[in-house]
Amino acid sequence: MHTVKAGLLLFISVLLSACTSTARFSSSGACAPAVDSTVRLAVQHGEQVQHLLLRTERSDAQTVFVALDTIGSPQFTATLASGQLALERSPLYRGLDPAALLWGYNWWRLRTTPLSACTESAGLQLHQTATSISLAYQGRPSWYWDAARPQQYDLPQQGGRVTVTPLER
Repeated sequence: MHTVKAGLLLFISVLLSACTSTARFSSSGACAPAVDSTVRLAVQHGEQVQHLLLRTERSDAQTVFVALDTIGSPQFTATLASGQLALERSPLYRGLDPAALLWGYNWWRLRTTPLSACTESAGLQLHQTATSISLAYQGRPSWYWDAARPQQYDLPQQGGRVTVTPLER
């Protein structure tokens, strides 16, 4: 009986997390991550910092993300195609919402490109100055980048800050 309740709770939590209103990825092919890469992410949420290794691989039709923890265990995998993200999360993963984390990383990758067409196709409001970029979704601040800390981005709705360290191949 306990196993059935635990399974039902897991199913409901997955269903609820799929129904939350997270900002969308751009459906424009020009706005997707363009190159295969591996980065180290330091995800700060409150007083905790979680370290992940994120591998991104792009083909003509999709982008695949794989996140590993510090001992090499898969934490989540995701496939981005036509602006839609399909996500599989390890039951042991306890970090920030993977969809929001990948969404933020995708915008971090695009921070040096012209963003107006990308943000419009994703239904986002863009606020850009010479030294910062912020994105809002449905009027709520969703992503922030500042040139003073170029390797970081903030996810205000998630209460997280992510530091990105690209790794050489």
